[in-house]
Amino acid sequence: MSLPITARQLNALRALQRVNPDLGELATAVALAFDASKVDNPHLARLILEKTCRRIVAREEGSGEALIQHLEHFATLRCLSPEQVEEFTERVQKLA
Repeated sequence: MSLPITARQLNALRALQRVNPDLGELATAVALAFDASKVDNPHLARLILEKTCRRIVAREEGSGEALIQHLEHFATLRCLSPEQVEEFTERVQKLA
């Protein structure tokens, strides 16, 4: 079960894809790969992903590292596999 998405979050994702298609694609890939059944509040995970991607678009210092840390934490919760985290981390490093 991937991350659930609200209408507002879908609009935010579409806006992200318009501004930075590669980052929008990454955010979509993470959301689809995410096993939402492993956490009590998957909406919080979606919010973390959304807010951190916005920070990357705004070029906030440390935002790429923050997203990588969140991905690693999601792996400890078993929401993402170590292989997925490795792939997503490589993509974040290219974008940030």
